[in-house]
Amino acid sequence: MMEDFNFMWTTDLKHFSFQIQILQMINSKVVFMRCPKRFVIAHGQYLRKEHNTIMRTMKHKKLHRSKKHQSAIRLAFLYVASIFLYYWLFFFGGEFISTIRLYCQGNAIYQILNVTKSSSNPVKASTTSDSNATSTPLSNYEIPLVHHRIWRDDSIIRLDNNSNIPKNWGKAFRNCVNVHAKRNWTTYLWTDDGIRSFLMRQYPEFLPVYDSYMYDIQRVDAARYFILYHYGGVYTDLDIGCLGDRHYDDLIQSLNSSKAKGALFPLTNPMGFSNDVMFASKNHPFLGQLIDNLPKKNRWFGLPYLTVLYSTGPMFLSLSYSKLSSDERSQVLAMSPEIYSQSGTRYFNHLQGSTWWSIDAKFGQWMLRNWGFIACLAGFALFARRIINNKGCNAELSQTRVNIV
Repeated sequence: MMEDFNFMWTTDLKHFSFQIQILQMINSKVVFMRCPKRFVIAHGQYLRKEHNTIMRTMKHKKLHRSKKHQSAIRLAFLYVASIFLYYWLFFFGGEFISTIRLYCQGNAIYQILNVTKSSSNPVKASTTSDSNATSTPLSNYEIPLVHHRIWRDDSIIRLDNNSNIPKNWGKAFRNCVNVHAKRNWTTYLWTDDGIRSFLMRQYPEFLPVYDSYMYDIQRVDAARYFILYHYGGVYTDLDIGCLGDRHYDDLIQSLNSSKAKGALFPLTNPMGFSNDVMFASKNHPFLGQLIDNLPKKNRWFGLPYLTVLYSTGPMFLSLSYSKLSSDERSQVLAMSPEIYSQSGTRYFNHLQGSTWWSIDAKFGQWMLRNWGFIACLAGFALFARRIINNKGCNAELSQTRVNIV
């Protein structure tokens, strides 16, 4: 300390005045003392005190800037989130509320079909791609023994090596024809040209809506409702195969013996019906309501996947059912998952499908399958960001540290 005292005491007056000016600039409370030694000691103690004050101030400023930066980020996030919220409320608000209500209702609103084994006598069936399908029932069943399929052309019958047709679909189609050949069934393949000819002839008022659809799958969905309503029978997608030991006759016989008037749809998880398998009698009132609702739901729902799902797809079917009265619901039966999809008891062979999915649907499915990994990754990112911010703050403070004797 004496060396510091000698150094400070031998400094010229100009330097002394500079020191005093510094103390005055920082609101010094130190009073100049007559004893130089005491002044130097007091000066050093004050600088230590001021250094600690400056460090605390800088830390508070750093935290303030960090909080201000975080507040700006939160504000920007809330702004973007509000835009998305208004967007979804405008395009999807009503359907979202209806979907939540349907989910909360659970399976209590559905009447499950009880299946009994059939004993139909095998009779050779036929297969045709003609759009002039007959509506005359082939048996005394209320639902005619007619299997409707839809594809853009008849290449699946001609066994062309068409890359647009998945190989397992063509194999499953031919297998269903062979299974039906053992029973009194007729298979109709509806092509794009056949569907348009059918609508022009029977439902010309719907053609403007049919042509206005943004996606081909919407036209396929709409066509299946019109075909079943007009002719009756069974409709399945091409990614649905037939099983030799369990035939649709069992389902039709069980449906005809029930109180419902010929309409059957499969239940899916987590809620609602699927429209890839449908049984219906001719002119069924529920299918008539679906046809009437199609023009009302022909609009954009915020995303391509949601637009298909809620304008013509499974959620359109499910929400239309949920709005029926109790008497109207009694005319529609539900196919349990054991019959529809459960291995060992199902009546349908499910192949890889969903070829109409766009990138938004595939991304959503990927997120649902990997939600655990995404949650862990997000938590790790937040933890790493916190560590980096703390290290940056400590490094900045260490660079401004002053050693005082």
